[in-house]
Amino acid sequence: MAGTLPDLRVRRIDRGNDIAEVLERILSGSRLRAVRIDAMTWRIETIPAKPPRLPARVSPPPLAGGDIIVIASKRDERLSDLPASISIADHHVLDRLAGRRGLVDVMAATDSAFSTNLGPGRDRIFLRGVADSAFNGTSQSLVSLYLDDVRIGYASPDPDLRMVDVERVEVLRGPQGTLYGTGALGGVVRIVTVAPDLDRWTGGAAIEGTGINNGALGGAVEGTLNVPIVAGTLALRVSGWGETMPGWIDDTGRDRRDVNRTRRVGGRAALRWAIGGGWSATVSGVAQRIDARDSQYATDGLSRATRIAEPQDNDFTSGALTIRGPIGKLEAQATTAYVDQEFGSTYDASILAPSLGVSAPLAYIEDRSAQLVSQEVRLSDPTARHPWLLGATVLHSISRLEGRFVPVGGAAAIAVRRDEEDVTDVALFAEGTQRLSNALDFKLGLRAFSTTSHLQQQGPDRERASRLGVTPSATLSWHRDGLGLVWLRYASAIRPVAISRTAAPADRRIPGDELQSLELGWRIRLLDDRLNLHGAVFGSTWEHLRSDTVGSDGLLGTVDAGNAVNYGIELGGRMSLAPMAIDFGATLQRARLTSKSSATNLDRDDRRLPVVPDVSAHVTASRSLVAFGLPATVYTAVRYTGRTRLSFDPLLDRPAGHYATVDTGATFDRGAWRWSIDVTNLLDSRGNSFGFGNPFTLATSTQTVPVQPRTATVRLAIGW
Repeated sequence: MAGTLPDLRVRRIDRGNDIAEVLERILSGSRLRAVRIDAMTWRIETIPAKPPRLPARVSPPPLAGGDIIVIASKRDERLSDLPASISIADHHVLDRLAGRRGLVDVMAATDSAFSTNLGPGRDRIFLRGVADSAFNGTSQSLVSLYLDDVRIGYASPDPDLRMVDVERVEVLRGPQGTLYGTGALGGVVRIVTVAPDLDRWTGGAAIEGTGINNGALGGAVEGTLNVPIVAGTLALRVSGWGETMPGWIDDTGRDRRDVNRTRRVGGRAALRWAIGGGWSATVSGVAQRIDARDSQYATDGLSRATRIAEPQDNDFTSGALTIRGPIGKLEAQATTAYVDQEFGSTYDASILAPSLGVSAPLAYIEDRSAQLVSQEVRLSDPTARHPWLLGATVLHSISRLEGRFVPVGGAAAIAVRRDEEDVTDVALFAEGTQRLSNALDFKLGLRAFSTTSHLQQQGPDRERASRLGVTPSATLSWHRDGLGLVWLRYASAIRPVAISRTAAPADRRIPGDELQSLELGWRIRLLDDRLNLHGAVFGSTWEHLRSDTVGSDGLLGTVDAGNAVNYGIELGGRMSLAPMAIDFGATLQRARLTSKSSATNLDRDDRRLPVVPDVSAHVTASRSLVAFGLPATVYTAVRYTGRTRLSFDPLLDRPAGHYATVDTGATFDRGAWRWSIDVTNLLDSRGNSFGFGNPFTLATSTQTVPVQPRTATVRLAIGW
């Protein structure tokens, strides 16, 4: 069993009873069940909650204090036993998003989580004030993205997979270097898909229609099918989707409307085999293609003027094999994965045509690719008294970038950039928990790693950088059944050494980032579980903050911005006042540079880190009722995002944030059918979100990325 068995007291049971009957009587009323693994093994687990087709109550909270089983700690663990700042967005939250089915949409409803707004397949995600830049340069991501047990990003943007057939999204805030390795400075986001069902034929389908105020129309279709090929032994689960995201930006220079229309199409498949003896193997694969007709920035309201289109694309493919099973009383798991992501951008670079000796219009085309091969093996002891985890991982990443200027008139292209970075990371990690008393636990973790990077730029020269190190963590937690959990946690994470393309030869090597954090967190339940509160007081230090920036030639480079600190408080919770519920959350933080690198062009007065605001808050009120004779749920959500900035460089900096959005919607259930309507940005806010448009004109024009105007989506879904 994962977690701690509750204090169960039952009447004496005669020895002659069947084991299944004995276990059923022992666990009666505990929300636990015993599942037979083989002739000699039983597994005690939480009874999964089955959402009723005719809901009569408010949906359960996205962050609850109950016995939700999560895998954020790389082993099955009850949420009520996990001493970490974590948010859970389950299918109730995902259903409420209606037409907003990307990961950045989930982040918008999560405490202390922010993302850029560059467009589908181009965004970066940041957690708990750990942000370096809004630009999509070559630096390793600050948040590790996972699809089940597969890392799907390294030095690349969020692939923006559509949330189809997803069980939940786990958002783990704070540095997670011990278990997740390099790059997890801000935290980890894990997308958990629905596993193939070995016994039942199930499926579902949905269709959507979307309209944007002063914009275009769009829509989506999606479907899922679960096929038990050999009942109890082999099952296949497949899902697919196709979507047109309507545009709302006009280009007056080319007399085009709604130029930022985007298409997204993809699918996922998983084949699960119950080998026997508790062992199973799952082969899975995902493919998705995003094609944006143009970028989504504006220079005047919701319009701009360019001489050529600026299309963007992101093609994502991954495959994985996961084998899991018992070795005696231990649990073993091995995951092998391959991820390929190709993304490209086109910009109007006509402003540089005279200096290059060519005629305008002139396009700059940049093609990038990122391949990631990973292998992880881990062994754990899930027993309640001294649970521990031991693992090893090997990761190999290759990132390539090719940039060229292409005169639209047909002249020969001018190659200006060719970079390739090859990174190999090998690590051993361990984590164990020692129970100090019935209410007090101590958890200690350690990761030892070796990272080697090779960077080859235009020409034959190669730069090499390597690093050996450790990233420790330690947690002291106090828990009490019926009340909750309080913890004090120290954690750390790093990014490996990097090479700057734009710096002088003597200053090209950039030290690796190092982040250390201390947090006092809590997750408690009051008033007979009607009030759930969670939060944390945190502080962190960040040395050698690496930031992507735009050079004088319009090309992206990397600099050492200096050292930084961030401290603040997260507060959130849920109040259940049946038939009504209120979810709320707020983050107050102060992320600032404490020292600046003398080799970079940074603002002397403004020390704020980009993208992350000092103040943010959200509140959602939902109510269950009967409408038109059908069970229904209505909700209204308000989110405020405080002031922030785009870049450290004063020539590129733009004020952003300081806006509020209001969303509302409703769902209606009729048997297996569900209707929903969702209206986002109800008041049609024109706030400037976190993004930029054209790097070649950013320093000479006022570019903004407006919040998407008022949008209405109608969705019809059926499940069987």
